Amino acid sequence: MTDPTPAPRRRTGRVARLLSGALVLALTGGVVALALAAPPSEAGPVPAATVDVAPTATTLVCPGPLQLPDDALSGDSAFDRVPVAPVERVTAFDTVASATASLTVLGADPVALADGAGTVTSPAAATVLRAEPAGDDPARVAGATSSVVTDGDLRGLSAASCARPSADVWLVGGSTELESTADLVVVNPGATPADVTVEVWGPSGPVDLANGGTFLVAPGAQRVLSLPGVAAEQRRIAVRVTAAGGQVSAYLQDSLLDGFTPRGTDLVAAGAAPATTQVVPGISVAATEVDAPDAGALRLLVPGDADATASVRLLGPDGDVALPGAQELDLPAGEVTDVSLGGLAAGSYTAVVESTEAVVAGAMTAREGKAGELDEGPRLERAWTAAATPGSGLVAVPSGTVGTLTLSAVPTGDEDGSAEPAPTPSGTPSPEPTEGQRPDPEADAAPQGPTVTVTLRAYGAAGVLAERDVEVPVGSTLPYAVKDLGTGVVGVEVVAPDDDGVALSWALTAVVAHASGPLYSVLQPVTDAEAVTLAQVREGTRVGLD
Repeated sequence: MTDPTPAPRRRTGRVARLLSGALVLALTGGVVALALAAPPSEAGPVPAATVDVAPTATTLVCPGPLQLPDDALSGDSAFDRVPVAPVERVTAFDTVASATASLTVLGADPVALADGAGTVTSPAAATVLRAEPAGDDPARVAGATSSVVTDGDLRGLSAASCARPSADVWLVGGSTELESTADLVVVNPGATPADVTVEVWGPSGPVDLANGGTFLVAPGAQRVLSLPGVAAEQRRIAVRVTAAGGQVSAYLQDSLLDGFTPRGTDLVAAGAAPATTQVVPGISVAATEVDAPDAGALRLLVPGDADATASVRLLGPDGDVALPGAQELDLPAGEVTDVSLGGLAAGSYTAVVESTEAVVAGAMTAREGKAGELDEGPRLERAWTAAATPGSGLVAVPSGTVGTLTLSAVPTGDEDGSAEPAPTPSGTPSPEPTEGQRPDPEADAAPQGPTVTVTLRAYGAAGVLAERDVEVPVGSTLPYAVKDLGTGVVGVEVVAPDDDGVALSWALTAVVAHASGPLYSVLQPVTDAEAVTLAQVREGTRVGLD
């Protein structure tokens, strides 16, 4: 039996809809009338609100194994350009030993970090370090890839920290000149394809790439682009990698030959985005002549359209050091410029670059080794270091290396940011450094002048091994040996001072001793400032009907 009431209900609903429609039309007419009566006004900016973002899993991408020359794969040792097999490892640690962190080589199964630390040997591809958040806090993990080659074209220690993926990556370093190699490796750790665009700048400006500079990187895969094949004969380069559809990690494998003599291999890691102030830590130099060809260099690029004027100062062991010719640099827009580090006294430095236009920066340092049987001259080991975000953070110590932290307290101004404190006086470098530039063994070891307290925390396979408070002179760079924190250190946490007038910039120099000369590389930390825990939410200015 059917319900006798549906028809009246339908009539009632129809009447209600008609009345509602008439009311909407009346209101609309009123709004239109008001709009015609009132003068038009531009919509003002909608203020943004900062809200907390729930922490998600932390993902870091660790560089993969070295790209070997084609003839090194033939197995014929008589013509093998890499006669000894690279020793390659990925080392990682978790500050809370949460049992959620793992290392996953692309295409392989994950390996859990037992007791908060772990190592993968001979990875076949890039490795992804993942960890779940610890309650309401993001996971705090770090890792590093290291490749040691003791002979052949790729001789050197090539190491870099595992880095957060990004949609915009800047790489400052490398060359595509004859006898140089620059392999760009782009890794997509995500679940969707990434549409990648590559831009290259050289000494004469932007470079037109032979392949157009665009390609896709499949999910959970990597692509290798040989830059000499698409941007040949560029003595010095800077590279930008942007991605749409996902976030990627990118790095350059840079190596150089002089005939048959190896002149260093290293990884150029991602650095800070363009800014008017850049800080490059971890510049460790040997004493050289002012015009020494292998003295190392600070590399700068203004990627915008306007020329810039920049000044460079170095914070050394004894304070501010003037770099000859770098007090007022003219930087043409789009042209990659190298500033020689020749003439400096041996020691650790941090470069502070201040520019009228946004710049990107990096630095290369070198160490001379012994000549081999077939070498016409001494071998060279080179290391690249990138501009980095100051602050607290973590760094993994590559397995099998001896590490030294370089801690620099960079003056940023007083608490209201209105003035910059006077730099600590120091000698000006010369080809023959004076005693004022070298530590005096008879002098009091206590720092002179203002200092800040930096906390170092060492981690091992069983968690925290040691904690030390270190006094760092403001405006200076202080080296600190990792071995002083204990044995079995796999990673270090550096806690920056709570001081509005000082920024802590730091890096880790890893060294492998070898009979032909030391092999070394500089690793940048994963700083807490890079973690996303806040987001800005802005109210839309129009109804989302389109």
